[in-house]
Amino acid sequence: MSRKSEYSDADILDIAEANGYTRLHGQHVNGESVHVLRHSCGMVNVKTSKTLLSDKRGCRFIPCHPKGLLSLLYVQSIARDEKIESVSHQDDATVALERLVISANDTLVWRKDGQTMTQSWNDVRKRALSVKKGEFFQPDGTRRKARSAKLTLEALKEICTDRGFHPPASVPTRRQHKVMYVHAKCGRQVALRFNQLEAWEASRCAYCSPPETSALVTFQSFLQDAEMTYTGNLAMNGKQVDRAQKLQIVCSACQEKNTARTYDNIRYRGFTCCDNPECQNTYPIADKASESDDYYIDLFKKNDVKYFAQAQRLFPRATRYLTRISPSTTVGGVPGASRYAYVRDSLGLDANLPSQDFSDDELQRLFQEQIDKGCRNISQLRLAIPGAVNNYINRKVAEGDRVHHRILKRIGFRFKHGYVIDSLADAIACVRDTKSSSWSAFVTRYPEAGMRVIALGFKEGVMTEFGWSPLVNYSNEPDETLLDKAVDCFRDDGFVSIAELERNYSRLVVVIRSRGLIDSLYQALGLEKPKEWQGMALDDLVRFVCENEFASPSHWHIESSGSYKYAMSQDWLREVARLAEWGEYKALNGYSYASLPETIIANLLYLSDHDFSDHPPITGFVGYGGGRPSADFLVNSNLWVEVWAYRTDDKPIGAFHKYPEVRRHKESGYQTAGMHLCSIEGGLFYRKYLIDGKNRQAGLSSFVQHACERLSQNGCPIAYSDALLSAVRKSVLNLSASVMIER
Repeated sequence: MSRKSEYSDADILDIAEANGYTRLHGQHVNGESVHVLRHSCGMVNVKTSKTLLSDKRGCRFIPCHPKGLLSLLYVQSIARDEKIESVSHQDDATVALERLVISANDTLVWRKDGQTMTQSWNDVRKRALSVKKGEFFQPDGTRRKARSAKLTLEALKEICTDRGFHPPASVPTRRQHKVMYVHAKCGRQVALRFNQLEAWEASRCAYCSPPETSALVTFQSFLQDAEMTYTGNLAMNGKQVDRAQKLQIVCSACQEKNTARTYDNIRYRGFTCCDNPECQNTYPIADKASESDDYYIDLFKKNDVKYFAQAQRLFPRATRYLTRISPSTTVGGVPGASRYAYVRDSLGLDANLPSQDFSDDELQRLFQEQIDKGCRNISQLRLAIPGAVNNYINRKVAEGDRVHHRILKRIGFRFKHGYVIDSLADAIACVRDTKSSSWSAFVTRYPEAGMRVIALGFKEGVMTEFGWSPLVNYSNEPDETLLDKAVDCFRDDGFVSIAELERNYSRLVVVIRSRGLIDSLYQALGLEKPKEWQGMALDDLVRFVCENEFASPSHWHIESSGSYKYAMSQDWLREVARLAEWGEYKALNGYSYASLPETIIANLLYLSDHDFSDHPPITGFVGYGGGRPSADFLVNSNLWVEVWAYRTDDKPIGAFHKYPEVRRHKESGYQTAGMHLCSIEGGLFYRKYLIDGKNRQAGLSSFVQHACERLSQNGCPIAYSDALLSAVRKSVLNLSASVMIER
């Protein structure tokens, strides 16, 4: 603790006893008082006196904590409900069940009626609990996708009637074929595959339920739960609601209108109560502004507030007051401190810690400590060192200084980038560090190392060490056996395309192609054979893209990779994107882009008369996960420009959670291929960053200045000025009303 505790050891014992904890060992005075409690879920939680004092006494396991750790006890409780006799884990013999933490991807052994299923909890959950009619227990050897029943006209008519469509005159020859169905309600034609028809809901019709209608219905339903109503319309930015628009909602209890507030404050910031203080639907009595700091500390503590968003929903007026206080106010005796920060720190709520810097000597000491404890490669070191150190390393790498490599070389520690393969032990260590799942994956990602291992005769020893089987020789198998094997692999692994099958069973598909059996394979799998794209004209390709209603280049790539690759080989991607009007934001050059930072860079290059192309294909290295990558811009035919949405030390969530890994892969590819790269931090438009040793505030002017500096440093001179900033601001003001452009 940073200061002497106000609590005695007897106080800690009283608090622990009151909350059902039993002391294991230690004293509070030396900060090592450890207490244990068995929660209702059966798991044992161990807490120190510090966590007892900060009210962090909740159970950290599922189901007590919705996003907590996974335990075998919890999985066993679910299995019992499904009549499973037993579930075991490789560690349950050495670790007590009440302390055993497992991963959702760990292999578990499930037993029922004398049969065994070997699958992870993640696989079982996705199959059984995430889909309708999902089967929980499928014994080993029986998990094979059954063939779909033959589709008849009578069955199709019944489905169409249930979904509100007029049935077609005939049954599609393949379930993958798109058929034009007429929506009975609006009379419009909708192109659907059979699986899309089965999942169809009336709200999906873009003609009957446009985005603004669906958004309004959702908003009204949200307000109804809060006993409020709204009868107007919502302004939209494309398919998204304009979160900056001001709305007046009406109380269902007293019919009083609230003060106009932004959609954002109503929908996400808790302002859903009646402004009439006499109404029963008004804000809680405790939700007040202009109170003392201790008042808000007690208020949040009594209501078990754990994070800021929770406080916003419960006490919108109080949190607005806390965050909007003048920076010059003295809080807790500290002039200029943030009032919310003071309340947050007093309650021990989570907060983003400021970045720390470390000297080379400090890094060397930290690395040496972990090496002495048994770390043998960079991955183990990065996992072992504190998060603040990892963040510092990521920042330095982004600036071009691979500081951890430099320090490890000083220590004399051999890491994977510096391995020299002279023995079988070297080869095994190299393969282990790459975390390759198979020999083919290793030689594909690291061809030089693979050739070295083969040349020295170590391949067989490596295969034996990792339990890998040699490639199967399919050339002697009859045609029927090859097709049956391909169908079994396709269905057992849950593939949806021949491309997936080929990536995982390349030798099998190569032999099938060489024998001219690919048409038979498509027929056996019930898939439509891709069209022949070579020689197709640009106009015909654009017509195909528009007819299939592809919403973006990525959507096009997923749905029709053959046509996408053909367009890439002809350098038509940019022209197709323009004609298809993809991208939410239209730049001054007439092309559209998916993000505002990219649009701003395009406008900067356009206003400065630089010759550039957007999203050019990269041939110098493969993309993350394979395939051909593309850059954001290519300027003057020699400067590659990437507008990064996140830095490598950011931790994005959702669909962007792998973005830092993708960025590291591309940056490494540019460097290895000797391609001149200019990196622009697009995230600066939304988030403040430390860049080139300077603290940069988020916003348009800061981002434009940073972009001008980076481009100029890399041989693309653009002078930052107020006139240029004004021109860029005008070019983007009309693009998205929900984006706040700083004054």
